Order: sequence, then structure tokens, then C-alpha cells
Amino acid sequence: MDIAKQLVGIAIRNGASLAGIADMETIKNSPSHLIYTKLGRYEGKATVKSDHNLPDSQLFNWPDSAKSALVIGLSHPESHPELDWWWQGGTPGNRLLIDIMNRSQQQIENDLKINTVKIHYYVEQGGLFLKDAAVLSGLGCIGKNNMLVTPQYGPRVRLRALLLKAELEPTGPVNFDPCSGCKEYCRKICPEKAMAKKTPLFDCIDCSTDLPARDGKYNRENCNERMDKDILATTNSPSTKQNPVKFCRKCELICPVAKNSRKQ
Repeated sequence: MDIAKQLVGIAIRNGASLAGIADMETIKNSPSHLIYTKLGRYEGKATVKSDHNLPDSQLFNWPDSAKSALVIGLSHPESHPELDWWWQGGTPGNRLLIDIMNRSQQQIENDLKINTVKIHYYVEQGGLFLKDAAVLSGLGCIGKNNMLVTPQYGPRVRLRALLLKAELEPTGPVNFDPCSGCKEYCRKICPEKAMAKKTPLFDCIDCSTDLPARDGKYNRENCNERMDKDILATTNSPSTKQNPVKFCRKCELICPVAKNSRKQ
């Protein structure tokens, strides 16, 4: 069995729903990494704080010794919404992913003798764009909802990555395009119309690669407004105890890809 298959097997046995290998040089030249610094800094809600952001010169400055990345995905079915509820600085899904990755890292280093490098979840703190890495590792494609869409779970997955100090054969990308000919349910259901039209910003970016949501029809500020409203709804809750923030998932839950999969 080749090393890439062994790595994927370790991640799956430790609880990952999906796993794959991507080449770091290819990740560096993927769409999100090429255009990010042209977009201006962005902070998602309940996530990154500006005083911890790295300067542009340090973004995507991973060790030269890191040649590959193990990307894992965890299924987040509609039947278990609590996996994505934000409370006390994280979510249950985040904690599951951290546990899966920690156990996988230990086995990779002990059993396969491959040195690894942990990275932060957020790019502003030293991470990488997980959707791009997931596509390059063969987990799926970027959909018109600007999310990773997988054959097995549609867009209902959560991602993490671990850098590997070994040159390995990538497991992707794959030929998968469920959005071709789709009626764009995700764009129609968005309460903030975040994918209603092409964002002017993407008209002025010189980039030959695919833009967000395939055609630039994604407004992250509109999406952020939805998160603001979700946080406010929790703050105004009459409950006497702290309630988790339940962020909007309308675009991913309505996606028909693998929606009725038994694996969910």
C-alpha cells in the first residue's frame, strides 16, 4: 500500500469522513491564495480578532520542508445541527476535528515516521484555505454556493489540514461538477442575497483562475451580515443561561447533492 493511502486510512480510522493528500506548491498557487491579499482583510464573526492577524508578508509562509498536506473532512448532517453551534469559543464539530487530527498526527509520526506541521485553522493566523486544499486533494469541488461540495455529503462537511514533511502523490483533484445545470437552489434561498449578483470587486481583479462561487457571485459582507443577525438573535434570547450561536446553513442544507445519502 502506498503512503498516501496509508495516511488516508489513518484519518478515516480515527473518525474522519473523508481524507486526501494535496501538494503544497499547488496549494500556494490555488485561486484563494492568489487573490486573497487583493481582497483586503476580512474577519469572520466569532472567529479571528484583528490584533492577532499576521502581516501580509507572513501570510502563507509555511515551512519549506512541508511538501504535502493531509486534508480531512467531517460530515455535518442536517440531523446533527449542534456540531456547528458556536459556544464557549468553539463548536462540538471543531473539537471532534481537533481530536481526529491529533490522533492521526501521532500515528503518522510514530508509525509512518513522517514529520508533520500543525497549522492554525484561520489563514490570518498561519493557516491555509481549506476549500482549495480539499479540492486539490480530491474531496470535491467548489460549488456555486462558494462552499466545498463533495460527492458523498454535498456541502455538509467541515475541514481541517495537517502539513507533511514528505513529497507524496496527490489524491486529486477529481472530475466532479454537480453545479452544472443545477437550478441554483443555494443562491435563491440565501436570506441576505449574498450570491445574487457578481461582486464588483471581482471585476477588477486580474486572475485567470476560478473566482469565488465559480463566477464571482459571492458577497462575503452580505454573508457576514447574516452572521451578525444570528449572533444578535442569541444575545436577545430570553433564556437565563448562555445559548449557543446557531449560524445560518440555508445554502448548504438545500443543496440536493447527496442530501439523501445514508452515510449522512
